[in-house]
Amino acid sequence: MVSFKEIYVRLREHLRFSNPELSGIGIAVLAAAFIFSFCDWGTPGQCWGGDFNFVLGLQHLVLVLIIGAISFFFRQICQKVYALSNGHQAEYKVWWNGIAASLIIAFISFGRLPLVLAGGMVSSFVVKLRLGEFRYGFSNWVMGITALWGVLGNLILAIIFAVGAFVYPQSYFFSKGMTFNLVMAICSLIPLPQQDGLSIFFGRRFVYYTAIGITLLTAVLLLTKTALGLIILIVLGSIWGIVALLITSEKD
Repeated sequence: MVSFKEIYVRLREHLRFSNPELSGIGIAVLAAAFIFSFCDWGTPGQCWGGDFNFVLGLQHLVLVLIIGAISFFFRQICQKVYALSNGHQAEYKVWWNGIAASLIIAFISFGRLPLVLAGGMVSSFVVKLRLGEFRYGFSNWVMGITALWGVLGNLILAIIFAVGAFVYPQSYFFSKGMTFNLVMAICSLIPLPQQDGLSIFFGRRFVYYTAIGITLLTAVLLLTKTALGLIILIVLGSIWGIVALLITSEKD
């Protein structure tokens, strides 16, 4: 495992978003915000069954735009940090057909089936960062775990938003943020070539199935909207984080 000083230097020199990434994330955020606020141009969750309110709907759209921006950038940063610590470079690739399909499904279902099929991470190894490393070349394992960190990033945000929703149960921002990140995590696990799920699947089958189990467990516990569910998740997440730091080997 490289030192924290080396990781800091790598992040300082290589942690950045290219123009194609920024434009892709921007379009993905706009599409996702439209999809997740589709039902909220009036009474939230009524899917056009209540009174239409343009001002309220615009407020909801802006809030979901903020949620989407936070979620996408935090997810990509988690992936980039892990990738760079292992001598790889992670780059977000937008999936245009997935965005179009998500919008079509949103219109057909009148917003009742929001999906985030917006693409995923593409990993490549950086030659000078891999010199002297075990298995110098490209690693499917590192690519898979890098993709997994996108899912974990969404789950971390979902828990943070869930804590906010528990403290402020009437908050649209926290409630929608939790739902947004749970859906994003679940959709990213779909094993399609443009989604992160396929990278995790080919990285390690066991890790892929474990990720599905963790995501579903997190969704069930958070959707109960109880203090017990939050406490269980925070405790399990803390234990998992400590164990991972203690036993994880970077020899890939």
